[in-house]
This record gives sequence, C-alpha cells and structure tokens, in this order.
Amino acid sequence: MNQTREQLEKRRKEILAQLNRVNEDLQMKLDRDPEEQAIQLEQDEVAVSMEENLQRELIDIEDRLLNF
Repeated sequence: MNQTREQLEKRRKEILAQLNRVNEDLQMKLDRDPEEQAIQLEQDEVAVSMEENLQRELIDIEDRLLNF
C-alpha cells in the first residue's frame, strides 16, 4: 500500500503515543501479592513484545519518510 507522507506522519505520531503508554506500564511497581506479581510479569512480557514491534514499525516509517 502506498501511503502518503501525511499518513506516515500520522501513524508515527500514533506509534510514539503507544510507546509512551507501554513505557509507563513497564515502570509500574509490582504488587505485594505474589499472584498479582505473576500476572504483572506476564503483562510486562506482552508489553516488551509490543514495544519491540512498535519500534520496528517506527523505524520502517521513519525510513520511508526519509525517501519522500
């Protein structure tokens, strides 16, 4: 799909906002309850994976913007 510069810039902005939310989630303190900690650690794994995917997409978008 050929995206316009405007579409790419919009998506870049969305990704940056998502990355900020993910980073905030990752900085939350662990609960005192061990069962809750286990859930939080699983959620952290998902957040890290999401962050990696968003970073890859962001790099791709920034590369494409450089070629406009």
